[in-house]
Amino acid sequence: MEHKEPIQDARKLDSGAKRIRLQKLVGAARDLFGGPAEEGAPPVTGVRRWAGLAVCVLLPLLLVSVYYLVWVSDRYVSSTQLIVKENGSNQNMASPLGFLVPGVGGESQDAFLVVNYIQSLDMALYLDEKLDLADYYKSDRYDVFSRLAEDASQEDYLEYYRSHIGVGHDEQTGIISIEMQAYEPDFARKLVQTVTLKSEDFVNAISNQLAEKQVAFVRKELDFAQAKLRTSKREILDFQNRNKVVSPEDLTKGISGIIQELEAQRATQRAKLTAAKTYLNPGSSQIVSLEAEIDALEQQIEAEKVRLVGVADEEGEERLNSLSAEFQNLKLELQFAMDAYQAGLTALETARMEASSRLKHLMVVSEPSLAEEAEYPRKIYNLTSLAVILLLIYGIVKMLVASIRDHRM
Repeated sequence: MEHKEPIQDARKLDSGAKRIRLQKLVGAARDLFGGPAEEGAPPVTGVRRWAGLAVCVLLPLLLVSVYYLVWVSDRYVSSTQLIVKENGSNQNMASPLGFLVPGVGGESQDAFLVVNYIQSLDMALYLDEKLDLADYYKSDRYDVFSRLAEDASQEDYLEYYRSHIGVGHDEQTGIISIEMQAYEPDFARKLVQTVTLKSEDFVNAISNQLAEKQVAFVRKELDFAQAKLRTSKREILDFQNRNKVVSPEDLTKGISGIIQELEAQRATQRAKLTAAKTYLNPGSSQIVSLEAEIDALEQQIEAEKVRLVGVADEEGEERLNSLSAEFQNLKLELQFAMDAYQAGLTALETARMEASSRLKHLMVVSEPSLAEEAEYPRKIYNLTSLAVILLLIYGIVKMLVASIRDHRM
């Protein structure tokens, strides 16, 4: 029991200290926000009643107003409008850049690419390289709250850059609207002009790159067909030189004609021999001569047939009909290579014309403007918004103080 009494006394002291601190806090808040005094306390005067409003609303508003009127650096806006068009007259065709932004139309795809590129780090770094934009944003000629910090990182620079530009796209007309802010009108217009030229280079580069890839693929197929054609021609020349024949087909036709002529002569001589045997002796010179001519014709016919379908073992020559079949295969391969080469030429010309007709260009609808009056910061709008926010905060805090006081009572 003796040990518990000191612990209880310590808890009572701690609870009393907390109550005293809460009373002081509520009293300070009441003094600041003008709440009614407790019983026995002196009445709140008019000055104390409005002190909270003056400190929490009027003083910050006054400081910001002085900053806007005396110290703030005005920002001027230059704007332009662009549109992406292609050479071809058919605007409903799919864009060659369409695979990069699926799900939208051809012109919208190109416009979205331009919008994203203008807001990209590449564009911000390019502007810094060409116009020293980062140093311009950090210049001490402008107020410290408006300019970019001296130790700003690349990410901070990109965020600052994006907060000072406005890029929009109208899906109905395809027009891209660009607004850029700067502390001087001339520099703002120079920024817009530089962004426009770089965006045009970007569109041309992407469009040309895709067109060149398309043409390069067709040209590669054409080169393959041309190589195949050269190989087929060389195989035919090797065949002709190896077999010492220009055209086995023509030679076959010639030999067939010779055989037919020899067979016709043999038939004639046989008819004469048959007629001569009717009135001459078998051993007569005329019959012997006719028989010799017939034997010679038959030997010649057999020799020609051997040339056509046989093989001379002593020379090892290939059969003429086999040579003809092989030559026909070579001719078919040559014809196929010729057709493939002709088709490749046609496809290359078509690809070039199509690529040329679908090249993209960034056209300027309205030239970059030169501002005469500063557009940012919007002083009246900002001050009004600040006043509304401060009044809301003041009212909320005042209601909290009143709620705490009512709870205590």
